Amino acid sequence: MSQQPYRIEILNNCICVTLRGHWDMATNIHYLSSLANTLNSRKGSSFYLLVDMRTWVVPASAVSQRIKGHIHLDRRNQMSELWLQSGSADVEHIADKFSGEQHFTLHRISTVDLFLEKVEQVCGHDNKLTVAEWLERNTIDKQN
Repeated sequence: MSQQPYRIEILNNCICVTLRGHWDMATNIHYLSSLANTLNSRKGSSFYLLVDMRTWVVPASAVSQRIKGHIHLDRRNQMSELWLQSGSADVEHIADKFSGEQHFTLHRISTVDLFLEKVEQVCGHDNKLTVAEWLERNTIDKQN
């Protein structure tokens, strides 16, 4: 049985997102809508966005498509964003949107150990312990 293409969890003041598998535009729109709802649920509370995208694949055809409707992501209270990605992840089209657009820093990391070090540095020791447990639960389904 394959995993869901994404999962969004709130752990302490961290929004932890797991992205997996091959996506199309419909999956992307559904995910962005779910993420927008989660961000809105924070109601002014500060948060960190942590993303595990180690086996996430966005086909080139989906990258070139544009979302016709506007999906607003309320990032006013976002303190930082950390991506755990594999070396083969083609996410430059997303990272490009961060240059100068956001008031927080995007950290792109390729190993679990370095990711957890950065979580501790940016989000604190208690969050590091919680995030380590979250990553341990994120078994990678390479068939998805």
